[in-house]
Amino acid sequence: MKKHVYYFLTILTGLLTVSCEKFLEPELDNRLTGEQMLKDPAYFEGLLLHAYKSMPARYFFYEDVASDDAVTNDKASNYLKMATGEWKSTFYPLSKWTSAYNEISYLNRFLENFEQVEWSWQDPDINANHLQRLKGEAHGLRAWYLFQLLQYHAGESETGDMLGVPVITSVLTKDDDFSVPRSTYAQTIDQIMADLDTAISNLPETYVNISKDQVHNSTFGERFRNRMSGKAAKALKSRVALHAASPAFNYLSWEEAAEIAGNFIVENGGLAALAPSGVQFYRNHLDPEIIWNNSKSNSNVMEQENYPPSQYGSGRTNPTHDLVASFPMLNGFPITHPSSGFNEANPYNNRDPRLAQYIVYHGNTLKEVIYTDVGSPLDGINKQVTSTRSGYYLKKFMLDDKVNLVPGSVTSAEHFVTYLRLTEVFLNYAEAANEAWGPDLDPLNFGFTARDVISQVRSRAGLPVFASDTYLRFFVSTPEAFRDLVRNERRIEFCFEGFRFWDIRRWKLTPVMKAPVHAMVIDTESATPYKKEFLENRNYADHMIYGPIPYEETLKYDLVQNKGWN
Repeated sequence: MKKHVYYFLTILTGLLTVSCEKFLEPELDNRLTGEQMLKDPAYFEGLLLHAYKSMPARYFFYEDVASDDAVTNDKASNYLKMATGEWKSTFYPLSKWTSAYNEISYLNRFLENFEQVEWSWQDPDINANHLQRLKGEAHGLRAWYLFQLLQYHAGESETGDMLGVPVITSVLTKDDDFSVPRSTYAQTIDQIMADLDTAISNLPETYVNISKDQVHNSTFGERFRNRMSGKAAKALKSRVALHAASPAFNYLSWEEAAEIAGNFIVENGGLAALAPSGVQFYRNHLDPEIIWNNSKSNSNVMEQENYPPSQYGSGRTNPTHDLVASFPMLNGFPITHPSSGFNEANPYNNRDPRLAQYIVYHGNTLKEVIYTDVGSPLDGINKQVTSTRSGYYLKKFMLDDKVNLVPGSVTSAEHFVTYLRLTEVFLNYAEAANEAWGPDLDPLNFGFTARDVISQVRSRAGLPVFASDTYLRFFVSTPEAFRDLVRNERRIEFCFEGFRFWDIRRWKLTPVMKAPVHAMVIDTESATPYKKEFLENRNYADHMIYGPIPYEETLKYDLVQNKGWN
């Protein structure tokens, strides 16, 4: 870590920002001095904006490929290699170590100096508001990146201590000791929560304009809507609390996690806040489901990578049959339940509507009907190097009604990435409340229970409302059964959003983590056309519920490695 931290903490380079195109007079080595940057707010804000620029600009599906939700037809994929036995401390393609610490170093530099910058010499109120908002943003972003480090690198040491990551909240100079030890998991969580509390106390709940209030609009107005807000900080706090309460870490209580999520739901409109459009939130950057997203950009890269070959795509991300089997029937029953009505000869009929919206299966559409059987020459399973290996293609996030890849008629569409959305906080509450009090108690008087929340999520998706949801009402009676239901809802609702890989680890579900994944092989000429077949092993060891500290970092000084890694 030393070379990365030192570089980013001791050198102030001229940073291009999205808000300024002019150039200051550079030094002979073409860098701006710290003094020059302090005199120009737009350039100094570049330290903060760099942290935004490093947020994902589009969806990647690497973690899904490394989980039981998907495989890839890219045989050279590092994430395929990781999932099938090559994950080591020397080979960790998911690692956030360098990237997250780089951004934290920018933010620390910003926080130590931003109050010296005169953001508006014309109006002291505008200046004060800028200082307040920027302070909140910087603390919120530091919490975001520190939580990334925690999620990807926290773990149990050989001595049984639950460790976080080195917490660095100040600018290190060349005279400082760079041998910063790992903080405990608890200390890391506490720092994240403190940063989020600072963000919440300084940021507006949302960025909206107020008629004729120029001071507010220029500092807290809609022009900042893609930045960290108070609402986003509260939602992130719910995510962090759930992580800390989970079996793999067991630091905060389930009651604490439930209270944070429950308060958020109450403050934001209660159960009715889940709009029907939220199932496909990625089609509208203003969807009320979205808490925080980035700005729109015109692209067709995701479609190029994931459309089936008949649509001139590379078919890279292939949902597993295991994920498909997790979608219940339209009546709300799991397909394995005797009352479900599931028909093996017609397996995609009368299923949860999200299945058709998120996954291309045999006979489903993506611009046109797609056939994945063994006889289909392009989209059939294993027919081309760009064909599916699992019998399925990705549909979620694919803008099939807007993007065209036909040569000579190629079109793009506006895409954006959602970082936080309402349903996550709803399902955070359902999980935590069930673990704390069971599915049907409301000791904090929120006005809803864990069961109420799950009913709202399921009915929003198109499953029966509670009065008609026989499965939810009568067949999920214990906290243990309800736990399985909540976990399955997370798997469905958040598929391809980067949750599954880490959910099964924070739950300590090592058998699930290590289970092989399956394909659906369809032979329309056979008397039994639909056959579930082995596809790929998931070669993970028990200790891999926690990611490693990158090996090269442990060589720089005595940085404790997680148990089982070397």
